[in-house]
Amino acid sequence: SERAISKMLFVLTNKWGNLLSPHLKGHQVSSEVVEALNSLYEILGAKKIDDIVFTSSGAEAVNHVIQSVYYDQTLESGKNHLITSNIDEAPGIMAIGRLEEINCMGKMVDANKDGVITAQAIADAMSPRTAMVSLSWANGLTGVINPVHEIGKLCEERGSCFHLDATHVLGKLYFDLEDTGATHVTFNGDHLHAPKGTGGLWVRGGRRLSPFIVGGIEQAGLRAGSFSTANLAALGEAAKEALDARDFVCTEVARLRDKLEDGIVSNFPDAVPFFQNQERLPHITAIAFPGMTNESLLYQLSRSGVYACIGGGSFQQIGIVLENSGVDHHLAHSAISFSLSRETSEEEIDQAIAIIVGEAKKLSKLSTCFYKK
Repeated sequence: SERAISKMLFVLTNKWGNLLSPHLKGHQVSSEVVEALNSLYEILGAKKIDDIVFTSSGAEAVNHVIQSVYYDQTLESGKNHLITSNIDEAPGIMAIGRLEEINCMGKMVDANKDGVITAQAIADAMSPRTAMVSLSWANGLTGVINPVHEIGKLCEERGSCFHLDATHVLGKLYFDLEDTGATHVTFNGDHLHAPKGTGGLWVRGGRRLSPFIVGGIEQAGLRAGSFSTANLAALGEAAKEALDARDFVCTEVARLRDKLEDGIVSNFPDAVPFFQNQERLPHITAIAFPGMTNESLLYQLSRSGVYACIGGGSFQQIGIVLENSGVDHHLAHSAISFSLSRETSEEEIDQAIAIIVGEAKKLSKLSTCFYKK
């Protein structure tokens, strides 16, 4: 966002000192750090006794949580069973996979046909040796929200840590962190319109957290190394904006998402929006276009100025996510995920509908001709 960039440039230019330096340039930085951290506490609804660690990404934060649970729980108690889901994102799945190389056991719980990870599925997967359940609060490709309050209560009852990745939820959903039962929450900053290379980790007050990066006393010894004060300041500014815009996102952006879905289906009746009857985030929709591959449609949309997603990076492929939710293979791999923001306008939605429908019709004709031959 422009405000985040402006804040970042101000700090880079005027407050470039090291927070731990004893001289004036170090002291000048403290006000920016305090202001930014206060913004993060506010958007999370955190308490003063809770810890927040500023990280270089959401992926680092996730790895920090999972490794610390190994050091703080597994090595002391022998509880070496860790649970995630088959529709989760790469950092959590791969971090647990790494621990499997050192005598831990990972378990991936299946999503149901509604794209949800249920508390019952988690309960069935748990054992007396379960140290942690690690889940995305909501899926970043389908928008489906998991019943985290039920899962959190289950984890509390069974004495397991509960990690939530809130990347796709912050600024888009009202919640009370205390009620989730989460012991650790992570997020990626760029989904808040902060710069790339920002993220955070919240730890419930009283919980131990071994450092992921060692070698210094920065951030109360929870993450060593001088961090970018400018990036932290920009993240704090973005958090303020996200909090101010939350009402707008939950109402107006949700309306525009519904308009996008309705407009596509009205003009291209074969299109299949997924999970419309589930509790979803207000800004994400997944829509299938039967008879064509999602790669080909994504390419054509990109050439026409509509930038969507089929997975990649930290995401699984959307086809795999939908297949794991019981969707037919061919239908699943014709799906594309669209994401709106608070800056998306009604005019842009109208333009997007026209472009998406136009390109889908072209590809539909080509595939029909191909199969006829």
